[in-house]
Amino acid sequence: MKLLFVTPIPEEKKELFTCTDGVQITFKDRAQVTQEDLEGIDAVLGNLPAAMINENTSVRWLQLDSAGADPYRSLRDDCILTNASGAYGEAISEHLLACTLAVMKRLYPYREMQSRREWENLGSVDTISMKNVLCVGLGDIGTEYARRMKLLGARVSGVRRTVHDKPEFLDELYSMEQLPDIIGDFDIVALSLPGTPETVGLFNDAMLRRMKNGAILLNVGRGSAIVMDALVRVMRDHHLSAACLDVTDPEPLPKNHALWNTENVYITPHISGRFNAAVTYDKVLSIFHKNLMHFVKEEPLENIVDRKRGY
Repeated sequence: MKLLFVTPIPEEKKELFTCTDGVQITFKDRAQVTQEDLEGIDAVLGNLPAAMINENTSVRWLQLDSAGADPYRSLRDDCILTNASGAYGEAISEHLLACTLAVMKRLYPYREMQSRREWENLGSVDTISMKNVLCVGLGDIGTEYARRMKLLGARVSGVRRTVHDKPEFLDELYSMEQLPDIIGDFDIVALSLPGTPETVGLFNDAMLRRMKNGAILLNVGRGSAIVMDALVRVMRDHHLSAACLDVTDPEPLPKNHALWNTENVYITPHISGRFNAAVTYDKVLSIFHKNLMHFVKEEPLENIVDRKRGY
């Protein structure tokens, strides 16, 4: 069995995979992979473009190092697609929590005051125990943020595609169809949605204006879930108190885009996940190794992606 490993991996971690009996592994920088490298390969670990995999019929399994799989809808049907869902919840939920507290405690304006060497009390701040939080998307990331906010005393609700088996850490659970009717009740709205036809442009001008006046909007899912120009208008009208975006549409956000200079919009360059946290990288490798063992033994794989749903 031949395996091509294209996710960056340090030498000391390669042994986890090279000691697998019956598996011949080639490690290569994904940017340098050619069609010749794929000849005779049974499986690929890492995010090679779907077009490359589609041109080679020998590849029977593609394991992504990302949770998001929407760029792989076009992957040929006879190639199993699995993702790294479950690896990113800890790191990204902590990023969401950091953004939440930074806004609530006014850390962003205090940092700006520091740069001007100003000493001033900006007044009262909020506490999490007084907040009503809505997690739109309850995968690994949304679930972990919901757990943390509940532990800190917030009232937490969730939205997912279908309503079933409400987790104990949620006060209420809603369907996507109910979102427009209930979104105005929440002080904090956190988006961790996958990229699907149903989520693209979901937060348009109308949805944004249905949000509670003074609410906080957080997005770590897909930038396409929010209509960027609509967000600019809503923020300039001071309808929301803050928007923290780790994802935008497009990415990178063009240097001349109005969001860069829109008051109370805080942008990070899609860094809440990736491998910036060591624990995330270790979890991705663990998923890789576990699924490789299943593949070698011809057992069912974990984290199989439903290509119609995109996750």
